Amino acid sequence: MNGPRLSNGRVVIAEPFSQTGIGVLRDAGIEVVSVVGQPAAALAAALADADGLIVRSETKVDRALLAFGPRLAVVARAGVGVDAIDVAAATDAGIVVLNTPGANTLAATEQTFALMLSLARHTPSAVASVRAGRWERKPFIGTELAGKTLGIVGLGRIGGAVAHRATAFGMKLLAADPFISRARADAFGAELVALDDLLARADIVTLHVPLGRQTLGLIDASKLELMQPHALLVNCARGGVVDETALLGALDAGRIAGAAIDVVAEEPPPEGGSGARLHRHPKVVATPHLGGSTVEALERIAVELAHDVASVLLGGPAAAAVNAPIADGPDADVLRPFVDLAYRMGKLYPQLAQDAALPPFRIVMQGKIAPLDAEPVATAFLSGLLQMTTDRRVSIVNARTIANELSVHVDVRGDEGPAASAFASTLRIEGGAVSLAGTHAYGGPRIVAIDGFEIDATPTGPLLITRHRDVPGMIGKVGTI
Repeated sequence: MNGPRLSNGRVVIAEPFSQTGIGVLRDAGIEVVSVVGQPAAALAAALADADGLIVRSETKVDRALLAFGPRLAVVARAGVGVDAIDVAAATDAGIVVLNTPGANTLAATEQTFALMLSLARHTPSAVASVRAGRWERKPFIGTELAGKTLGIVGLGRIGGAVAHRATAFGMKLLAADPFISRARADAFGAELVALDDLLARADIVTLHVPLGRQTLGLIDASKLELMQPHALLVNCARGGVVDETALLGALDAGRIAGAAIDVVAEEPPPEGGSGARLHRHPKVVATPHLGGSTVEALERIAVELAHDVASVLLGGPAAAAVNAPIADGPDADVLRPFVDLAYRMGKLYPQLAQDAALPPFRIVMQGKIAPLDAEPVATAFLSGLLQMTTDRRVSIVNARTIANELSVHVDVRGDEGPAASAFASTLRIEGGAVSLAGTHAYGGPRIVAIDGFEIDATPTGPLLITRHRDVPGMIGKVGTI
């Protein structure tokens, strides 16, 4: 029941990308073609036989550009947002869209504190004064972070990292995030409150939310009026989260004491626009979107993205797909190894099965993974299974759709009871007469049972699986053969 094997592919790089990341792609057997600095026509021509495309923020990947790449399986953005990529068009074409949401977490967290401290201690103004040959101290008397109440709007990866470090500064923490549990807030020592309550109580407010319909203009004139006159606002998230005209009015009227911003709604800001006026405001500390701009972050972005691109082109799951189910949230590190395991088990299943038709499947997540999101696991399993059993081009984007077309049904459930093995978490897959069980242990995926027989095998590379009577001398005969 072996199906077609995807080639390692060809990736076009449209914008500057780390040599380390290019090395990861080449080590995976992927051909890399760079059109960096070349005209748009060169990019369009290169896409004709490309399997992947890597961009940063300047290349507009719209439906028209995607049409030049009939073989494209993945479009990857070396950064956090995908504003310049038409995700809907890519999804329609079965193309996986990748980004690197976690690679710049440390850099953005440290930038938040750099701006927070600069604003609280008037550091940029003091530096400018010294460079002008003056020795002034009284105008630059600042305030300490210790003992202050920090309001964190958005307690995701970066917000959580800010909370963790703010505790070391001796700050009291408030958090506003409609998508996180009280248990997560408690884990960071933060009090989970409504946004209005946070704004009214915090000495410093820092924003860590994505830009979307719910967050566009989130901090407007009415929200700024809730803040205390001595309060400071820090934005290292997205410019559009703050109503810039309203912020200028609040600063001019003294409704808040100051703001530190790394982002504006339009970058670079046009002369005379609200962003440019904020950059020149005496109560504002501003930087030109440097949140992820560290040597370490850029290397992490390149390496993580390259590994993800290679995984997709080899038919595997992705760690950070924008348009497909992935292991996400606070438990992502726990679930992600089992998503990879499900993909490998999906490829293994048809090599063990005897029936020509695919039966209904049952996936059971046992132990610690039982209550976690099952959809990434099911999608990864289907992706591996269908690559081996159909001649379709299958990815995590279209695996569910193809499965539905072929009437391949998967039922997934969690079993929080004691696992059937000695492992903390186990993944069991049953289909027809074949059953598989696997786990993640000793630093990698393991198959721990086939058809009820306990084994210990790493699902990597060629495997020889034999069925024989359990009698003396059989192992020796198999070894001799």
